[in-house]
Amino acid sequence: MVNNRTDIERLEKESKEIREFLIESISRTGGHLAPNLGVVELTQVLHEVFESPKDKILFDVGHQSYVHKILTGRKDRFSTLRKRNGLGPFMDPKESEHDPFITGHAGSALSAGAGIALANPDSKVIVVIGDASISNGHSLEALNYVGGKIKNLIIVLNDNEMSIGKNVGSLSRFFGRLMISSTYMNIREDIRVVIKKIKFGKKVTEVLERVENSLKQFFLPLSISEELGYKFLGVIDGHNIEELLECFEKANSMEGPVFVHIKTQKGKGYQFAEENKEKFHGISPFDLETGSVDSGDKNYSTVFGDKILKMAEEDSDIYAISAAMVKGTGLSKFYEKYPDRCIDVGIAEGHSVTFAGGLAISGKKPYVAIYSTFLQRAYSQLIHDISLQNLPVRFIVDRAGIVGEDGKTHQGIYDIGFFNQIPNYLVIAPTTGKELEEVLKFSKDYEKGPIAIRFPRGKAFEIDGDTSFELGKWRVLKNGEKNLFIATGSMVKEIMSIEKGLEELGIDGTVVSAATIKPLDENFLLSETKKYDNIFVLEEGYENNGFGSAVLEFLNKNNICKKVVKVALDSGYIPHGTREEIMVENGLRGKKLMDRIEVNINAEKQ
Repeated sequence: MVNNRTDIERLEKESKEIREFLIESISRTGGHLAPNLGVVELTQVLHEVFESPKDKILFDVGHQSYVHKILTGRKDRFSTLRKRNGLGPFMDPKESEHDPFITGHAGSALSAGAGIALANPDSKVIVVIGDASISNGHSLEALNYVGGKIKNLIIVLNDNEMSIGKNVGSLSRFFGRLMISSTYMNIREDIRVVIKKIKFGKKVTEVLERVENSLKQFFLPLSISEELGYKFLGVIDGHNIEELLECFEKANSMEGPVFVHIKTQKGKGYQFAEENKEKFHGISPFDLETGSVDSGDKNYSTVFGDKILKMAEEDSDIYAISAAMVKGTGLSKFYEKYPDRCIDVGIAEGHSVTFAGGLAISGKKPYVAIYSTFLQRAYSQLIHDISLQNLPVRFIVDRAGIVGEDGKTHQGIYDIGFFNQIPNYLVIAPTTGKELEEVLKFSKDYEKGPIAIRFPRGKAFEIDGDTSFELGKWRVLKNGEKNLFIATGSMVKEIMSIEKGLEELGIDGTVVSAATIKPLDENFLLSETKKYDNIFVLEEGYENNGFGSAVLEFLNKNNICKKVVKVALDSGYIPHGTREEIMVENGLRGKKLMDRIEVNINAEKQ
């Protein structure tokens, strides 16, 4: 317990050291810098006031848990942050007993925290949640349940007026007005004490009670929080250790649930992060002196963003929808030019899907740009609101496949499986940047139903030759004998890159680029597959219920008996590490991919 000026000065000195360490360390490894620079003092104070792991400290999303990791004995592992077998990017109970629940997606911490608190009545459970995440539907469901029920839960609203992009919506504006100091709390308590201690006449008592009610109306947000069943503390300067200590010592002594509102500065302590919070939210290794990052080559998100902007210039019915990821999905230029047609709905994936359905049924052409990992949060809406009505909504499934350093909570490896089993969807995986442009051009006037266009993270791959796109038609890139390699999306690049290596092993074959996953190129499968001894179907997704499964089922249904090898990911969660490491480890790249193919061919010969 901190109880003197010396202890406060110690914490202030420590906060400076933590910031210096974070900036220097993340400049080498990459990671979520700006969010963590904003919660240094808050995290220090939580660990001073509460007793982790007896008391449970849970960070929603978990990207701002680096300081928590430092204070719980993991500082020496920061050189391995987000690397294979290294320190994880978010909270994970398998990594530390101080991490009470796995995190990664927004909005889950309040529900998890409520359950943990109910099951552990002798512990305090502290949930730190951002002002963007708290407006997520999942969070609101939890807030509705918790109020007045879970007495040992403390909710900390980390208000930095910023998620990854600028916050949107009326709830964000509501919290922007929630600037209540302890003044009202003190006045209210003083009035109640006076009423209890002094026997006023009825009229005087009524006047005092009216004064309290008037104050409540003046401080409306606080009134709402109380009526929902919360004790309110705030607004607290999230970088003032003395104020934070006083606040959380009080919260610790109160019967809750307690709602604490703190104001912080995202990126605090590093000028470049303060000035460009979005860039430094999650960043690759960067130059400490300049804050610059190697921008690299044009990636698929940029290709999409540039093309959709050109299309929107020619067609006023085109709308782009983002769930708090305008920049990440390549829509920044669109948003700047057409803010009324580029709609950021906030962290609300389910809403974004159904909202797009409303646009589509009204004759508009909506494009929902969303990361694969976050699209799974809207699975019900994809079925109920889009597929059942066969609405022409275009889904831009970014970060499809292995994403790398963000690990098991963020891999985009489920979308092929769930789109395959939902009726009416087209599923397209363009191979190159140019093919992506052609697919987008095709999608603009496709009105027969919904489309999912998926592409991986990273540089746009290009190959020479024809880049035209025809729905349900695959393209032969190389002719050969004995073996047939049907690759979709990113795996076209992988099989083409080992072509010479396979030839040196005496393995010849035809390489096919299958941009259309659903529907299959049935004519090709019926007419061409009988020529080959082995059929390899390559995809960057799970082998169960994936592209390979669809090919195998079609051949079986049509009595074509051929050996089909599904070159894909085995069942199981994919950990963090570089994309290169994970692709190689799972036999989807380079020599490991060649070995995988050779083993299956040799097994057939035996």
